[in-house]
Amino acid sequence: MTSASVRDNRKWLGLLAASFGLFLGSLDITVNVALPNITSDLGTDLRTIQWIIVFYVGSTAGLQLSLGSAADIYGLKRFYLIGLGIYTVAVLLIGLAPNLTLVFGLRIVQAIGNGLLLASVPALVTSIFPPEERGRALGMMSGVATLGLITGALAGGLLVDAFGWRAIFLARVPLAVIAIVLALVFLQEPVKRAAAKAFDYRGGITLFVGLVSLILFLTLGGRTGWFAPQVMGPAMLSLAAFALFSYVERRAENPVLDLSLLRHRVLAPAMVASYFMYLATFVNWFILPFYVSDTLGYDAKSLGLLLMIMTAAGAITAPIGGWISDRMPPAYLITVALVIACLSTLWFTQLDSNSTIVEVSLRLAVTGIGLGLFQASSATLIMGTVSRDRLGTGGAILALSRSLGTVSSVAIMSAVFAGRLAFHSSSLGQSTSDPAFVLAFGDTYLIASVLAALGALVSISYWPRWLKPAA
Repeated sequence: MTSASVRDNRKWLGLLAASFGLFLGSLDITVNVALPNITSDLGTDLRTIQWIIVFYVGSTAGLQLSLGSAADIYGLKRFYLIGLGIYTVAVLLIGLAPNLTLVFGLRIVQAIGNGLLLASVPALVTSIFPPEERGRALGMMSGVATLGLITGALAGGLLVDAFGWRAIFLARVPLAVIAIVLALVFLQEPVKRAAAKAFDYRGGITLFVGLVSLILFLTLGGRTGWFAPQVMGPAMLSLAAFALFSYVERRAENPVLDLSLLRHRVLAPAMVASYFMYLATFVNWFILPFYVSDTLGYDAKSLGLLLMIMTAAGAITAPIGGWISDRMPPAYLITVALVIACLSTLWFTQLDSNSTIVEVSLRLAVTGIGLGLFQASSATLIMGTVSRDRLGTGGAILALSRSLGTVSSVAIMSAVFAGRLAFHSSSLGQSTSDPAFVLAFGDTYLIASVLAALGALVSISYWPRWLKPAA
């Protein structure tokens, strides 16, 4: 075997080793399946147990940029391994935790590990492959992560039914050990900057406070009203923290986030487009289930299979999207993916109480195609835009725009749905709750389609033919 063949094989094995970390993180979808079991076993209620997700998502999002910046300074492989180690210990201890308070605290620890994985994996894949193969590699990375969603959706219910909720955490421990072994054997540490500077702790702390307060505001606002005192407090704290963060970063020698990136002619609108994509499409994870169960009368197993159709379509099309992104500007494919998401979401508005499971399946499959193409092309664009000494930051930006989009979707679109349901229930009368639900469902998906269309319009702004040559 020639040295070129050895290098080629090693980079694909490196891709597998890195992507396995995202696969591991994607398995956390099993927590959604286990919520009723956790609620009953730990003696709590539905409103309280939802914080097991809020703590995790909020902490992950709040830490991503800081962890990405730290990984750029101290080493991507090193931080990837640290992330795997923290994640492994956290899921082991959660599986053994005797009470809910300890579970909440350990979920924050797990979020630290997950944040390191989300920031370092795209950076590692980008560093391993040359630019002409980057899209295909990132597409395969996205496909592997989506396979984690499919595995979690299928295995979660089986594990919970057979062994209880603790099994969904404990079963990840041997997989995490495999991920660590793969990383140690096949991953190489990319060359760091010649003169690495100290980490910007002040920027990291103020950014964390700002992002977590923002997520808390969105979460509470969607539940209790946007102008309630307990909601406005986090909103004011978020604004203050972001203002202080801006002040600190302008004076930092090595900032967590170079604020000039927010004015970048490609990167900034790419982040906005990504935010709109997940804001629009995440409704399928928390509004569609109620339509499938309450209106169409299908059970949880059928719902799991439906959502698997969407994720499977994404897993198949993500590598295709990466392959296309190596052969044309990925900005074009991002727009195509957002248009597909817009049309598929608009298609959902045609569903009613007499629709069939096949009609829902077709719409989810098309949405999955759009998501798969988008994940690959967006990763290729963003990771190809940041400099090689900021790949960890690029991976964090990629993950953060997705996290904020999903959190905002749950908060904002839930509030939209509740408002439209109240309006239609009042208009039609309490005896016609099913038609009111269907009308509110259609209104919510109509607004989601508009949001996806806005994302498509934003994405056109960074098409190569619109950009002037750099000075």
